[in-house]
Amino acid sequence: MSDKQNTPKKAPEKNAEKRRFSIGALFYNNKFVAVFSVLTALVLWFAMAFSNTEEFPVAIRDVPVTIKIPESAQAEGLKCFSPLTLKVTVYVKGNSLSVHNVTADDIVLETQITETISGAKTYLATISSSKKGYITDYEIDRIEPSIVQLTLDYSEEKAFPIATDRVSVSAASGCYVGTIAAAPELVTIAGPKSVVDSISTVTVGEKALGELSETASFNADLILLDANGNTLNKDKYDQLSLSVQSCDVTVPVFMRRTVPFTANFTNAPSGLKLDSSFVTISPSTVELAGSEEDFNSYKSIQLDPIDFSQISPDTNVFEIPVSLPSSFRNLQQIDEVTVRLNLAGYTTKTITARSFKVNNLGYQYEASVTTTALDVVVVGPESELANLTDSNLVVQVDMSQNNDFTGHTEMPATISISGSTKCWAYGSYRVNLSVEQK
Repeated sequence: MSDKQNTPKKAPEKNAEKRRFSIGALFYNNKFVAVFSVLTALVLWFAMAFSNTEEFPVAIRDVPVTIKIPESAQAEGLKCFSPLTLKVTVYVKGNSLSVHNVTADDIVLETQITETISGAKTYLATISSSKKGYITDYEIDRIEPSIVQLTLDYSEEKAFPIATDRVSVSAASGCYVGTIAAAPELVTIAGPKSVVDSISTVTVGEKALGELSETASFNADLILLDANGNTLNKDKYDQLSLSVQSCDVTVPVFMRRTVPFTANFTNAPSGLKLDSSFVTISPSTVELAGSEEDFNSYKSIQLDPIDFSQISPDTNVFEIPVSLPSSFRNLQQIDEVTVRLNLAGYTTKTITARSFKVNNLGYQYEASVTTTALDVVVVGPESELANLTDSNLVVQVDMSQNNDFTGHTEMPATISISGSTKCWAYGSYRVNLSVEQK
């Protein structure tokens, strides 16, 4: 046998040393004994605390409290606005088996205000307790907290407009930014009177949109501000009920253009040229804001018509109100324009008309004009007026709106003029006539 085979192995010696290790030997180690003692004490303490609830009451957390205020306060219209909900910790002791089965549902808690109610303010209240359910062999050791503050106030409700003045924007070239609008326009806020009355403004948060060339919209949260412009603190805000928490904000952007005015007339002579040499409008244009479709539909703003029966050499200037389509914005705030007619070379002549005609009379009726002569003021160039006589005038009565009338009456009349294309009758006229069935 070789020397290698006779050499003893070291590994079995190490294993033998391991086998000689004893747990009991650990208790001769001071450090081990100290750690072991602490752990044992903790285990024993927890075991005793769990089983001995007389000395170690069990905590039941988040037990809800019914917030109750005196009937006298309710009769006065007072309500509790803070806190809106209340939960406390209740410590119970007694039979350990029973105590460890008690839950928050087995305990009834109510607030009790003991001081005299004297209007809206904060009062101190204690919390009373009672048991409910089938578990009764336990005691309520204490409640934490046992005294709370209740803020009583009167109910108030107000509607506030939603301001958008914190939105900053500028218009691109050739554009106009309209009134920034919030939808809804109003928010209704309900809550304690002292808090609601402290609200001065409801607005949206600051928003910078820069330069816009088209309409923009976004959703924004509402911010409540007091009279000093400060945001209402969270404690007060939590006491309020808002009909909406946010709103949709629209920033309308319109095209900006200058549009001319156009004068209109009724009963104008056929020979008159109603061009710029005859008609002057001041101001002649207006700057408007609107959509591209609006400007395509309205190349000019048509003024209310002027009846030529109201025009004479002495009455040739008219103030006409400006009426715009509702989709336009009048950027220059022009509410009225002046229409001036150039009647240089025009004069008047009174001619007695003796020819009368009744139009649009029903076939079953016949009419006769009892007026035999009517003085008519005719306006026109002096050269044309000189040639007009009573034979050129016909007084006409329109019966289309009085088809069923019979008897004697007075009706408005119009004057038609032949022999001239630039003359017209000035003023209003009426004639008497008689209508009867055939």
